[in-house]
Amino acid sequence: MRGSMALKLIGMAAMVSLSVGCASVTQQTARDMSQTQVASAGAGCQNAVKTAAVHDEIKWGRVIATPVLTVASAGLLPALVGANAALDYADRHNASNMRVACGYEPIDREAILADVATNAGISVGLGAVDLGLGADVANLQDAASNSSN
Repeated sequence: MRGSMALKLIGMAAMVSLSVGCASVTQQTARDMSQTQVASAGAGCQNAVKTAAVHDEIKWGRVIATPVLTVASAGLLPALVGANAALDYADRHNASNMRVACGYEPIDREAILADVATNAGISVGLGAVDLGLGADVANLQDAASNSSN
């Protein structure tokens, strides 16, 4: 029984990691800018780039905690999806603000909301698969990507 639980947990952590990537959107945005661009954009940009580490730590906390808590209690799934969606939105919104502080166009609000909704749908799908509810994650992903086009 314990081995089965451990395998479920490892499998779910791997699926979540693969589906959400390794770095926060804020961290990816910061990496896309050269140090010269950041320095020439001024103190506001430099301060915005410093927030990337915080969002990266939050992201890794989510990647680790979500599967553990989902396996621990299926009743937590709705709260986890909501919390992850809120944190995902905060990360993407922060990345957009960073782009503005550094002289770039912001990330489109509709794109942010579509990405958050897609990720929340994938989270629900992964939770349903883990709980044995029979949801087909590939169909969820296709439906989400088709609706955002």
